[in-house]
Amino acid sequence: MSARLRRLVRALLFPQTVKYRLLRHLTAVLVLGAVASTALLVSYDRVHRVPAELQADAVLAVQDAVAFRRALLQADAQVHRAYVDGLMDTVGPGEGYQQQSGAARQALSRLSDRQIEGDDGRRVVEVLNVLHNSYQEAVSEAAYQRGPENRLMREQNLREAGTVLRRELTGILPRLAELQRDQLATIKDETDVSAAEKAGWSVAVAALLVLALVLVRCWLVLWRYCGRLFSGGLAVALVLVGVLVAAPLAAAYDTQHKLDAVHTALVRVDRADGQGPVDAGATTVRDTIASTSAAARALPWLAAGCGAAVVCAAGGLLWRLYDDYGRD
Repeated sequence: MSARLRRLVRALLFPQTVKYRLLRHLTAVLVLGAVASTALLVSYDRVHRVPAELQADAVLAVQDAVAFRRALLQADAQVHRAYVDGLMDTVGPGEGYQQQSGAARQALSRLSDRQIEGDDGRRVVEVLNVLHNSYQEAVSEAAYQRGPENRLMREQNLREAGTVLRRELTGILPRLAELQRDQLATIKDETDVSAAEKAGWSVAVAALLVLALVLVRCWLVLWRYCGRLFSGGLAVALVLVGVLVAAPLAAAYDTQHKLDAVHTALVRVDRADGQGPVDAGATTVRDTIASTSAAARALPWLAAGCGAAVVCAAGGLLWRLYDDYGRD
């Protein structure tokens, strides 16, 4: 390649006039601003949509599963208490059984609408409905077998009800426990930071840092070649870029910490035996999710900050191009 051709290529690819330096920096500002804004807004929105999604579906699904298990176990305890106390011949399984059995039916109905495992979850709940009906039928048959002459048949019906309830792998409680484990695993996946989310934040932060470097280089060009010691637009843009790097990361970190706390509280609720721990865990989950709402509402302000940073930076450069080189 001849020296003349090399000079021509260098002039086209790396123009040395101040005007073209500013134009290259303006292009970089616009491109980096678009990339950084898109990655930042998408990443921020993804983190702060999770609490509302959990409150709408996952939290209620966990609570309904726990309510079904507790009501079912209490109903079963009422049945055995009535049998041991000899009340089967007079009052059947008792009013307490009827109340708890009705509560279990309602919780299972809610769980059918709220479970978060898709088609697999719906199939499990359908099986639980069938098994719960079988359990209730066995208890009803035991209640109708009154008198000493039917004692063996009654005991057989109660054993059948216990088998439906606790049979390994295929009973109500083992199937429900499996559904609860799957739901908690799904919630864990939702509250964890995925590889795609990490990549999104990395792109956003990297683009913002490069944008800050470009803004500094713009200021140096204006200072060195244009004699401009200060540019209000670039100064405001630099401040906004610094805020955009720090504030969304801090808010996302805080929200992620709270999501981890929500998952931990839901695990405690799922394993709770008494109503007190269930209520305490539910209150913790509700309050923790509510505390993330302020950060979620900040998304429009974040978008405005991204737009303002790009407008200030591009506006400052365009003004210098117009004021100093508008007649070129």
